[in-house]
Amino acid sequence: MPRVVEVRPENFPFDSNLFQSAFWARFKKRRGYQTQTFWIDYQGRTSPLVLVHRPCAENAGFGYIPHGPDIDLPPEQHGPFLEKVSERIRSSLPDGCRFLRYDLPWPSPYGQGEEGGAEACRPPEPRIRELRMNFGCRRWNLHKAPTDMQAPDTVLLDLNQPASRILSDMHKKARYCVRSAFRRGVRIEREGPELLPDWHRLYAQMAERKGIAFESLEYFDALFAAARGRQPRIRLYAAFRNSELLAGSIFAFHAPSSQATYLFSASSAEGRKQTAAYAILWKAMMDAKVDGCRWFDFFGIPPADRPEHPMHGLYRFKTRFGGDIRRMRGCWDYPFDEQMYSMLALSSSTKDAYHLSQKR
Repeated sequence: MPRVVEVRPENFPFDSNLFQSAFWARFKKRRGYQTQTFWIDYQGRTSPLVLVHRPCAENAGFGYIPHGPDIDLPPEQHGPFLEKVSERIRSSLPDGCRFLRYDLPWPSPYGQGEEGGAEACRPPEPRIRELRMNFGCRRWNLHKAPTDMQAPDTVLLDLNQPASRILSDMHKKARYCVRSAFRRGVRIEREGPELLPDWHRLYAQMAERKGIAFESLEYFDALFAAARGRQPRIRLYAAFRNSELLAGSIFAFHAPSSQATYLFSASSAEGRKQTAAYAILWKAMMDAKVDGCRWFDFFGIPPADRPEHPMHGLYRFKTRFGGDIRRMRGCWDYPFDEQMYSMLALSSSTKDAYHLSQKR
C-alpha cells in the first residue's frame, strides 16, 4: 500500500515536474484556489502530490491533480495505484470534494510517436479504456474524464547533444525560419515582468483572432510572482525589430532538475511575417541547454497531423523543431459520489484541452 502523508509544499524538493511542485501550489494559491499537498511513498519510490480544488457546482467541487502522481509504474499497476491513493487521501479532503481528476503523466498504452499515421494514435472507446485501467482494482471506480484538462500529447527534445545536431535534426522549414529571422534583424531579449502588459496585448489579440480562451494579465503577474527568487525560473523572451515588439514567449526553466517547459506564446502579424517565434524558441532552447536542462518540453500538441484539426498549425510549428512525440493517458476521474458524478463531471468540462473558445 502507498504511504500518503499531507505536508506543507515548502517541504518538497523541486524536481522536473513543474505542475507537481511547491511553485505550482504557491501559484494556484495566489490565483485564489484552495490547494492541498501530499507526499507519496510507494515501493521505495517517492513523489509529491499537488491537488488543486476547483468548483463545478454549488457546494460541490473536485480535486484536480495536474500531471500527477509522478511515480513511474508499469501500466498494469496504474489503476490499482490510483484507487489506493484516492482512498488514502479521501478523509483529508474538504466535504464538498465529490471526485478526483488525475491528469496523468504516464505514457498512453495506445501508441507512441507517429508510426502508423493518425489512426494508430486514436485510442479505443472510453469503455474499453476503462476496463483496462480498472483491471486489478477492488472498486472498479475509475472513469475516463469527459475531456482532458490539458493536451495529453507533447513533444520532448533531448538537449544533451550538440547544438549543431539539434539544428540539423530540425525540419528544413524551421531552420530556414530561424536563420531568416536573424538575417532580417530580429533581436531576441530576455525580459522581466515589466514587459508583461505589452506582451499581454499581443497575446489577447492573437487569442481572439484564433478563437482561443486566454488568461488575464493578473494570471501572468501571479505566475512571475510565485517564482520570484525560487525554482523554477519563469522567463519571458521577446523578439524586437528596431523598437517594435514582434512576439514573445514564456518558459519555465527547471534547471538543474533537467527540464524546460514552453508555456505561452504570442505574435503580431509582423512577427509572423518575420518568423520571430522560431528565433525565440531557438534562443530559449539554447539557453536551457546552457543552464543544464536535459529536456525541452513543447507542452501540448494535437493528437496527429490532421489539417482539419483547429490547432493543426500548433502541431506543425512544434514538431518542426525535432524531438519525440509523447502521448500520455490524459484525465481520469475517481468519484466519491457516484450518483452526482455524471452531472458534475460534465459541468467541470467547460473547455477542451486546447482552450478553444465557445464562440467557435
